[in-house]
Amino acid sequence: MIEKFQTIESKISKPITYFLMGILWIAVILIMVVIGVVFNLIYNNFRQYLEQDLGIFFTLIIAQLLLIFCCIALIMALTYRKKQKIRKAIVDEKGVTFYNNRNVIIETILYHELQPAQNSSTDVHVSNTQNVKYSKTTLQIYLKNKAGEIGPIRVDFNFELVILSNQYDLYHHFLKGIQHFRPDLRISQQAIDQYNLSSEPQKTEFGIFEYIIAALVILIAAGLVYVFMLLVKIIVDKLH
Repeated sequence: MIEKFQTIESKISKPITYFLMGILWIAVILIMVVIGVVFNLIYNNFRQYLEQDLGIFFTLIIAQLLLIFCCIALIMALTYRKKQKIRKAIVDEKGVTFYNNRNVIIETILYHELQPAQNSSTDVHVSNTQNVKYSKTTLQIYLKNKAGEIGPIRVDFNFELVILSNQYDLYHHFLKGIQHFRPDLRISQQAIDQYNLSSEPQKTEFGIFEYIIAALVILIAAGLVYVFMLLVKIIVDKLH
């Protein structure tokens, strides 16, 4: 009897994800506080700045505009187009299905739709996106578009503003599915080695140690917030 291909669902690392989201919202609140402080300075000293120090006045105006822009950008990043953001992935015998936060399907990549590459020695390979500040690993496969042309498509388990605890397992299982259901496709040796396709993936579940680390980072973040507020107070005192 042939063993049924398992289904794997993405798992959110709640301590790290909530911490990152909390830091971003704290940043929004802090920026709003500073906006309020700067506005209060301009309002209470408007005449004085115009008559005695236009340099400080224009500096505060520019700072206020930049702070407002940063605040709006952060809020939009956290709230805009939630329905179109991927929050869950399921890898099963059909392929991979991506869902939003309302459990509505956003995208599907099915094994039977995969195509052989036309200008590459392999049909499935690791793709690294790197720059100075950020890098991530995805898989590159090939699919037909609406015009019938074969082109590269990324399989990406790096979700925006969400950290997965079993990201490695998802890549491993998707590649296992290609091996099982599409043996005609050529998987690069780098992908085979990187995702250990010859055996089961190592478990990457978060335990007590990771929760303790997350708690320590939160305490450090709280300390940084306190220092930030002290700096704001010092700046206000100096301007007065």
